[in-house]
Amino acid sequence: MKTLLFIICVASALASHAYLYPFNDKSINDLEGLNQKQIAQLIKYNIGLVEHIPIDQQKVFEQLIKSFGKGNILSPTNMNYLILIESEKLYSGLDSKQQRITEGFSQSFKILEKDPKSIMETLFGQQDDSLIQKAYKVYNKNNLRFKIYQNEDDLDINYLQWTITLYLGKNNEVYFYEPNKDKSYKIDSSLEKCVNTFFGTTFDYSSKDKKIYKYNTNEIIEINQDNEEQLIGFLKDVCAMNKLSTLFNKSDQPNMLSIINKSIAKLEKIMKESELDMIYDMMRITHKKLSKNFRNTFENEELFGLILIEEEKNPQLTTTKDSAKIQRILLETRTRMLNQVTSTTQSSQQNMDSTTYQIYIWFGVFFVIVLIGIIYAMVTMDIQKDTLLYAKFLTTDQR
Repeated sequence: MKTLLFIICVASALASHAYLYPFNDKSINDLEGLNQKQIAQLIKYNIGLVEHIPIDQQKVFEQLIKSFGKGNILSPTNMNYLILIESEKLYSGLDSKQQRITEGFSQSFKILEKDPKSIMETLFGQQDDSLIQKAYKVYNKNNLRFKIYQNEDDLDINYLQWTITLYLGKNNEVYFYEPNKDKSYKIDSSLEKCVNTFFGTTFDYSSKDKKIYKYNTNEIIEINQDNEEQLIGFLKDVCAMNKLSTLFNKSDQPNMLSIINKSIAKLEKIMKESELDMIYDMMRITHKKLSKNFRNTFENEELFGLILIEEEKNPQLTTTKDSAKIQRILLETRTRMLNQVTSTTQSSQQNMDSTTYQIYIWFGVFFVIVLIGIIYAMVTMDIQKDTLLYAKFLTTDQR
């Protein structure tokens, strides 16, 4: 009974003091009223990193978390994800384009104001008040499942510790690679299969025809020499979002996936408006599918996601030397992994060939031995009259 009373007192104290993050005094009912720092604080809150604030600031934050935050401040949201899209056109306030990206999306959407510091730096920077540094102090660092997806062509060296990227093998197989662990593993047999499985009956990518089709319409994007690199980069991002949304499981510690999408900004510079509309539609479907995949694993109260749009930023490479070093490491690792895959395939083929050869040889030997035994048994068999065939029967008259 005393234990129960103690728990009730503790819960009441937490509720009364509201260990939440401070916000300004103006009423906030949606994300548009928040600045970048406050968005980061909302994510921290859902991770389970809470702070004490004066009682006069609690009401504003309570309004916010009713719509966008988890309901229980005593436990973290199990799965948190952030999709950060860098796009000049979307950032410039084209509402119709923004709607094409987020229409039907079940989570929250926000255009970030201009800030010299990226929100990723706010979340994963080295400063003491960053999300990752605080999470290390609260949770088991070794079991903390925080991942950042970056396209291999736009790797930011500052986030390699949590980075997972995607690359294609010699035969277009799809691999995930984690630089920090120097680990690579195959996730699909081809980029075409990965993308088309994710899109289902909405879009179709044909690597043979070098085209992207939209079902039930005449809309087509042709992949040519001028846009192939950018479009393949975009499709790799789509494939990565497909596979990443199925990698996370429920855990006693919070999960967080951050997806940095720079491929949209690249396509906006080279593609026509009609083609971009199709790209925006593809991204919208991708966001909906990703959210659906997460909901197959996590309950609604266990899941929290955001789409944020900011202006295009260059990867933060500390020095040219560091940039060259990491690119060299990635190149060497990819070459080594591909060679391992090739040698493993060849070794397996050789083992299969030798096994098949042994089966053929020994089957032939045993077959010949059995055949000789059968022939020998037939040749040496005694010839005797069968008693049944040669039996004499008496008729009724003879009796």
